[in-house]
Order: sequence, then structure tokens, then C-alpha cells
Amino acid sequence: MDELSCPRCRMTKYRNPSLRLLINACGHALCEACVELVFTRESAPCPDCGRSLRRNDFRMQLFEDTRVDKEVDIRKSVLKIYNKQEADFNSLHEYNDYLEEIEEIVWNLESGKNEKETKERIALYKQENEAQIRRNQVRITQERSYFKEQVAQEAKERELRAQMLRQLDKEADAARRLGEEELLNDLAKNSSLSSAEVLERHRKLKLEEEKARNISSLEERMSIGGFNNEADDVILSNRAIPESEKTFKHTPMVVDITGPSMPNRNAIFESGYLRHVREARLQDLGGGYTSVLACERALYDAFGGLYFSPASTAHGVM
Repeated sequence: MDELSCPRCRMTKYRNPSLRLLINACGHALCEACVELVFTRESAPCPDCGRSLRRNDFRMQLFEDTRVDKEVDIRKSVLKIYNKQEADFNSLHEYNDYLEEIEEIVWNLESGKNEKETKERIALYKQENEAQIRRNQVRITQERSYFKEQVAQEAKERELRAQMLRQLDKEADAARRLGEEELLNDLAKNSSLSSAEVLERHRKLKLEEEKARNISSLEERMSIGGFNNEADDVILSNRAIPESEKTFKHTPMVVDITGPSMPNRNAIFESGYLRHVREARLQDLGGGYTSVLACERALYDAFGGLYFSPASTAHGVM
């Protein structure tokens, strides 16, 4: 792509490294010096296309191709009016047609095709949907404010975690220096012990202190939303958990609801259960009914609601 240059004064980035190009709604770029020279008043025509422009509307050119900047500006202005969301439509098909209409409007304004008719079309739509456009603008503003608050909150939490980690690093450095001083003092005081014995005793003491410090720092990180990883799991597993903090282990209660055993057919005949059942007639036998079958069904219903009790069985109670 050609080197960036001002179309009016032909100044290039090579000749002036501090060159800054500004762009307006028409999409034609000018350097800052030319903007100061041409737009001495509030408004003036564009040197390229003759369109009336305002000096305050110039902004920094973001892309090398000025057509991209122009399309971005057009799209922003159109979406301020055509600001409906998918929830405002009865079907996805209607929403897609609405998006296609927006793209058609952006293309017409960017290319200059049917520009006058397109602007009239936008003005008519704005007039007919003014109340809904205003409501959607309020909703969009609230959503953006909410997202900004969330981003700010996340940044604040990251800063708090960073401060905590820096504080932990400082404490670790201070503890290391203190440990070195204590080691030197132990070597000087315990002349009866060998240096290896003093070092071993000092090492065990520091291991216990470091384990306790790691556990406390882990609990602080978890309290402000720090992430638990495998190293943290190892620290927690090595901690001596007090009896009051041990996890409760649930033991499910087992209840035998099978009930006592059903009496067999011999017991039904011998125990006199059939005395309470109507005797089957010839017509009943032809339909498959028997007195024993009716008795068994009644016993099944009765025994189904009983619980098995070993104490009752031991005393001969069914």
C-alpha cells in the first residue's frame, strides 16, 4: 500500500515522522496543519469533495484505508437509530431481514448510491419509531454501564490479588533473612553440637513454619477468590485438621421393608384363612375365579404394608 500522505499538501510520513492524519464524515483525510489552515472558521467545504464539514468533527485516522474509517462512522450513526435487538422481533427471520436492511443502508451511504433517498428513509424511520429508539438507547446505555462496572470490579480484584502476592513475597523475603540470622545465632550458641546437627534441626523447624505459612496464605487467597490448583490441594491434604473441622461422613440408614413371608397354600388351608372368603361357584370357576386365588390376593395386600421385625418373629408374632 502507498505511504500515508495528506491529499492536500502532499506531506508524507517519511518527510514528517510526526504527521497525523485526521478524518471527517466524508471519509477524506487531512493532516492537522491543513485542518488548522482550511477550517479557520466553524465550518468549511472539504477540499476533496466539497461537502460542508465542521472542524470539531475531525478525529484521528485509525486505518490506512480511509474507506474503512468512513464505513465505521456511517455504521455508528446508523446503529444509533436502527438499534433494535433480536428480542424485539417475533421471529429470527424478521430479525435477519432487519439486519439486511441495515447493511443496505450502510452500503448506500458509503458508496453514495441513492444517498438522498436513503437519508429520507432513515429520517422517516426515526420519526415513526422515535419512542422505541429512545427506549433502546437507554437500555444500551445501561448495559454498557453494567459491563464497565464489571470490568472495573474485575480489575480491582486483580489489583487486590497482586497486592496480596506482593505482600506475601515481602513477608517471604523477610522470613528468609530472619531465618539466616537465626541459623547464624544457633551456630554460635550451640557450640557443643556439630554444624550438621544444627542445620538439620533448623531445617525441620523451617519446614514446619513454611507449611503453616502456606496454609494461611492459601486460605487468604481462597477468601478473595484465588484459584485452587494441585499444589494447593497438596498443602490442604498435609494440614493437620482439627477434630471440629473434619468432614462429616454420612452413613445411610438401612430399613428392611420386605415384610414377613407369605403363608403357602397348605398353611392357608390349615389355618382357616378360607373361612373368610366366599366359596367359588360353578360360574366363578368358569371365569377363572377360585377361593384360594382371592385369599392370596387379600393376603398379599395385607402383608405388603408390614415391616419385618426380628423381635416380633422371636415371640411368634406374625
